[in-house]
Amino acid sequence: MGTVRAASCLMEVSDLDRSVRFYCDVFECSVAIHESDAAMLLTPEGFQLYLRVSGTSVRRGIGDLGITQIIWSADSKAELDRIEHRLHACYPATYTNTANGISFVDGVDPDGSRVLITYPSPEQLPREVIDHRFR
Repeated sequence: MGTVRAASCLMEVSDLDRSVRFYCDVFECSVAIHESDAAMLLTPEGFQLYLRVSGTSVRRGIGDLGITQIIWSADSKAELDRIEHRLHACYPATYTNTANGISFVDGVDPDGSRVLITYPSPEQLPREVIDHRFR
């Protein structure tokens, strides 16, 4: 039997260059492809983040169907702290808390989409409850 894993995601953005800078600055992504209306970024672990300029200004609501956000995980508490610092520079209202042994950094990207980072990762600490923020 084979296995399957998520390898990439597609995000619609209002300003491509601003979003490229944000994801490169906060998550240390590198630009693999950059075109006039789309870019593909790579995280340090190789996850592909496709950014595409949206043709509409309508934002999805929190209750809309489909994927509403990506939840990132840092590989160490030190890395989570570094990401929090970089995110806070972009979004001063970044919020941090710990629940059920999991630390959360909660902020937004340049388009106002939620950015959530956890430590430890689900591989390091399997989840036993669904946090209230996911309900």
